[in-house]
Amino acid sequence: MYYSSNFINIKPISINSCFVGRRFKTKEFSAWQEAVLWKLPRIEKTIKNRKLGIRMYFYLKHPTKQDGDNLIKAAIDCLVKAEIIEDDRYIFYYEVFKRKTEKEEGFEIEIIET
Repeated sequence: MYYSSNFINIKPISINSCFVGRRFKTKEFSAWQEAVLWKLPRIEKTIKNRKLGIRMYFYLKHPTKQDGDNLIKAAIDCLVKAEIIEDDRYIFYYEVFKRKTEKEEGFEIEIIET
């Protein structure tokens, strides 16, 4: 395993809430991304030029109200912006889990070798 985040206690955001038009970030997404960047554990060196796998766990109070694929993009964009991975084009494998929680909503990310 290359990287593992702790539980990030920020409610996951759907990609549907992230952009207006084709490429303009919403204020909601900018604020969410900034909050996540503060909580992501840092690494010494960016993971570059490697085939990667991503395992993501989303803890939601109402998991059937959100599509798993809409949750992925915003979280991965944070990994790139935080310079944990060089580019999401190197991700060849995705595992996504939605889990019901009565406690805090949030998510965890693992980056694995493929």
